[in-house]
Amino acid sequence: MQLLAQRQNSMVADNYAGYTSLQFNPANLADSRFRFNMNVVGFKTHLQNNYVQLETPHSIYEFLHWKWDSTFGTQNFDYPFKESYLTERLNGNDKYVYASGSVNAFCMQFALKDKAGFSFGLTTKAYAKVSNIPEDGLKTFLQDFDTIGNMTTKDHQSRLMGQTINLGKSGASALAYQQYGLKYAFVAHEKKDVQIKVGLGLDYNIGLYGGYYRNNDVEYTLTGIDTLIFHKSDAEIAYINPEYVADPGRRLNDYFGGSRLGRGLGINAGVVYEHRPDAKSYKYKMNRKTYEDLSENKYDWKVAASIVDFGFINFTNGAAARRLKVSDPSKDTAWNNFNDAQYWTNIDNIDTFINTIFDDVERDSSFRMYTPATLNLSADYKIKNNVYVSASYSQSLMRNKGKSVKMPNVLSVSPRYESKWLTVAMPLSFSRYYNVVNWGAYLRGGVFYVGTDNLGGFFTGKKTNGLNLYAGFNWPIHHKKLEDMDGDGISDDEDQCPSMAGTRYTNGCPDADGDKVADDEDECPNDTGSKRTKGCPDSDEDRVADKDDKCPDVFGDKNTAGCPDTDGDGVHDGIDNCPTVAGDQKYKGCIESPEEDLSSSGEKSNNKDKTSNENPSKFDTWDFDTYEYWPVLGAYNDIRWAEELQNRLNIKLRVTTTIKTIPGVSKYYITLGEARTLKEAIVIQKILDIPVVNQELNGTLWWKKVKK
Repeated sequence: MQLLAQRQNSMVADNYAGYTSLQFNPANLADSRFRFNMNVVGFKTHLQNNYVQLETPHSIYEFLHWKWDSTFGTQNFDYPFKESYLTERLNGNDKYVYASGSVNAFCMQFALKDKAGFSFGLTTKAYAKVSNIPEDGLKTFLQDFDTIGNMTTKDHQSRLMGQTINLGKSGASALAYQQYGLKYAFVAHEKKDVQIKVGLGLDYNIGLYGGYYRNNDVEYTLTGIDTLIFHKSDAEIAYINPEYVADPGRRLNDYFGGSRLGRGLGINAGVVYEHRPDAKSYKYKMNRKTYEDLSENKYDWKVAASIVDFGFINFTNGAAARRLKVSDPSKDTAWNNFNDAQYWTNIDNIDTFINTIFDDVERDSSFRMYTPATLNLSADYKIKNNVYVSASYSQSLMRNKGKSVKMPNVLSVSPRYESKWLTVAMPLSFSRYYNVVNWGAYLRGGVFYVGTDNLGGFFTGKKTNGLNLYAGFNWPIHHKKLEDMDGDGISDDEDQCPSMAGTRYTNGCPDADGDKVADDEDECPNDTGSKRTKGCPDSDEDRVADKDDKCPDVFGDKNTAGCPDTDGDGVHDGIDNCPTVAGDQKYKGCIESPEEDLSSSGEKSNNKDKTSNENPSKFDTWDFDTYEYWPVLGAYNDIRWAEELQNRLNIKLRVTTTIKTIPGVSKYYITLGEARTLKEAIVIQKILDIPVVNQELNGTLWWKKVKK
């Protein structure tokens, strides 16, 4: 809580405090130690005054736990506090009372990749103050503590009889509201040894209760034990009718829905300057990138400033909100028997009294109150690793008098030990109206924290005029440096071999020959190779490892065990009888076996088409006199695609084709030429059956029959 943060003097300096430190200065959200943190629940309570003091025969701790000695216990236990242990501090000074409390739940903060961060939180806050009340004005209406129970004894009223008392600039106020806070912070500058962080916040406030008394000029003379005359009456009072809150039929939704009491806005802003002489030492390389260790504090000193909770709430519910202003600056008005005030049961009694006593009363059904805007200044110095000393000063920006609530200014100095899971601090604070000097204690262990700014008075002192206590439960997810167990520059979460040093090219696994193929995948772990040959050498770079390459010094084809295959027919050039023409393996790379049948005289005999007689096929039924037969390798509506295929077949497979059109058909056919005889058809079919041709065309090879 922003203002209450000045009463958590050590916690706001803790770099692992989480949401509480953001309320003190929203700039702490940037470059924090958390990837995520949630203040699951937390509370804070504070009370201080300079009028009533608790005095006990033993320490406050022993008194509250009834640890008394044998001589203790003779007091009247009907009123042990008022009669025996509560005393008035009557010294002629004006009196002050400040009280506050807060409860927050599920307040979260998130870190962004650029060191920025944002948070949102839900906090219920309550404040009350009474300020600048003259001691004589207070005793006009209050009995001495030692005469409580005796309604006839009013020693102070007797002493003040006939005196004229001016209430000066006295005032009182109370405010309770629900606050929804959204904050964002970023690193505005980071260079060399300096980092500057800036944070901004916006609050949406829903009023739960409000009221104030504002004295401009009130003066009276006490003319009797319970009678006085007002000489000046210039004051203002505003409040929420308590009956609205006390109504047993009141629903929680009434405070947040359309019938809510009031609402308003608030803003927050802060800046942090850090001096970081060794910032570069926190950078490291991992996974081929440069990272910064966000888990460590990098400053040796820092200073910060912020303005928080600068806002307002407009109470506009006409059924519950009232404001009365009395303006009788110089008219004597008698108030007889002001003891009747003790029998007032509700605010209507106050209205009746004001309207009866005073003539000039201004009325309204709405009023505005201001949240406790505060200027926070702080500094932190690193003595050595994990040991720091901090100082902070909180200055209220609100006036004591009027429509605002506030807390006294406070200066604190606090040494602390701080680590990720443990912080111990002993703050020394200085403030008016609260024992002046106070020793406190703060402990954060694991996910829990607890603290007080008045430890000494609670455990060892016999008197106190206030109390302070805060505690809560955080759920943190810290930033952490990427772990690299084997030290190979690959983080454990990405390292496939986290316990064995490797290289970035093998995802952290060993690579003995340095060929960027992990040893467990390298078929030649001691010889430098490449990934495409599974880590084995490939002298001719034909993607066939030397150990499997029958022609290791000549660039070849993997289908022919690394030997050249010019025509791509699967028969390498070394044994291909037709190395430039794609053929068949059974003919040693040629389209067909030579049909040379020599006669006894040594002359070549006429070749006959024995295929048609000895190997019947689909061609035997073809009518070459009536039809034309064209082998088709592709057919397109656009000649551009036909030309592209023609060029590709020529360059890639050295297959020569032509582009044919047929009258009446709007297609372009890529063909090897017309088969005019059975023998030509058989020769062409063998070309069509070559594996590389089929592979190139995905098997889209066919014959087109056209009538002559």
